[in-house]
Amino acid sequence: MNNETKTIEISNETYNGYRIRVSNLNDGGRASFCIHIATQKSLTLREKYPSRFYRGAGQYEFAHNLEQAEAYVAKIKARIDEKVSAKQSRVAENAKAREEFVNPYKAGDILYSHWGYEQTNREFYQVVAVGSRSLKLREIGSVSVRSTSWCSDECSPVKDKFLDEEIHRVNIVVRSYGDGKVGHSIKSPVHGHLHDYKGGTLHRSWGY
Repeated sequence: MNNETKTIEISNETYNGYRIRVSNLNDGGRASFCIHIATQKSLTLREKYPSRFYRGAGQYEFAHNLEQAEAYVAKIKARIDEKVSAKQSRVAENAKAREEFVNPYKAGDILYSHWGYEQTNREFYQVVAVGSRSLKLREIGSVSVRSTSWCSDECSPVKDKFLDEEIHRVNIVVRSYGDGKVGHSIKSPVHGHLHDYKGGTLHRSWGY
C-alpha cells in the first residue's frame, strides 16, 4: 500500500512585499492546510545564500480546513497592512523632522567620541564649518588633568590645538521618536558616535 501524500498548492500571491502561499497537505491530519508567509527580500536572499537559510525563510501557520486557512490569510494581510502603515508614518515623521531641524552647532563647538574594549579611548573634534544637517570637523588634542591609576586619567580637550590638516565631514542623522520627540546622532570619523562636550574632564584609559 502506498502511503505517500502529495501537497497541493491552493494559492500563491504577493501582497505588499510578502509572499503568502496556502497549501493542502493532503494527509488527512488535524492540520490539513499550511500557510507560508515570507518577505520577498528573505526569499531573494534565500535563493542567493541557501546555506544561510537551511531552516527555510518566513513563518508558517496551520489550519484545519480551507475556510480557516482563508481566515488566517485575511488576518495576516491585516497585520501586513498595519506594518506598512506604521512604516509609512515613520517615514513621513522622519522626513518632517529633517525638514524642520535647526542645526544647533556652531563653529568652535567641541564633540568627543568614546569607545574601546577593556579601555576607554577618547577623540576630540572641533567644529570648523556648519551645514543644514552636516558638520566639518578637525581633530584636536587633549591634556591630562590628573592621573587616576597607572593606566587611566581624567582629560579635557584643548581648543584650537589641531592635530593635523584633515577635515572630517559628518552628517547629522535626524529621527522622530513619536509623540513629538525628535533626536539626532552623529557618527564618529573613527568609531562609534560623537557626543557634545559640555566642559569638565572625561575619563580615559589605555592598554592593561
